[in-house]
Amino acid sequence: MSQTSIILSCVLISIFLTNLCWASLLLVDRKNPCRAYGNASVYDITNLVKTWPVALKGTGFDGREYIYWWSCAGKTRQCEDTNTAICQQRIDEPVLRFNAGNVSPQLWFGLFNGAVVQNNLTWDIIYPNLQSDPSLIDGTGIRVTVVHFIVDPNIEKPLLTMNGENKYTEYSITVRGKCIGQPAINRTSFIQGYCDPQTGQIVPGPYMIDINA
Repeated sequence: MSQTSIILSCVLISIFLTNLCWASLLLVDRKNPCRAYGNASVYDITNLVKTWPVALKGTGFDGREYIYWWSCAGKTRQCEDTNTAICQQRIDEPVLRFNAGNVSPQLWFGLFNGAVVQNNLTWDIIYPNLQSDPSLIDGTGIRVTVVHFIVDPNIEKPLLTMNGENKYTEYSITVRGKCIGQPAINRTSFIQGYCDPQTGQIVPGPYMIDINA
């Protein structure tokens, strides 16, 4: 088994044990990496914040304070690599920046049938680093960030929290809110799509997968 496979396997096992929920691998949109699909359901975080990247402050395992720049489509404008989803930046030494997860190898896990079977959903996006030179031992190429989404009807606007770093080089972010891009159905008009975080309205899904069709 390759080093990449071993690392991803460990991360996935950890996530499943932590969340203890049923989840399926979702299909990430080829043109919009901020969107993924299940069975006639769509998850879309394109409008989770007004402007990407978003800056979140948090503590690293070393006790230092960092800014974590997150952009679901990459181009954090902090790390040089435009494929970076999460860029970790030292507050006391801003020139020190680390790629904490890439866009292209991202994995989305969520309820495959979306809002058809459950209203208050949870799902995860995993941003692993692209593997690099194994001779490097400073964390380059082995960082990973997990973003956990929790639909909470009691929180009107999306609340983003940087949870910090687990040992070692595994970072986590939590997103909570009433409308955070989850699959949704308007029970009056029966429009099925996703809940747009900026408007709070259900937007028809741009593309649906129906494995039963």
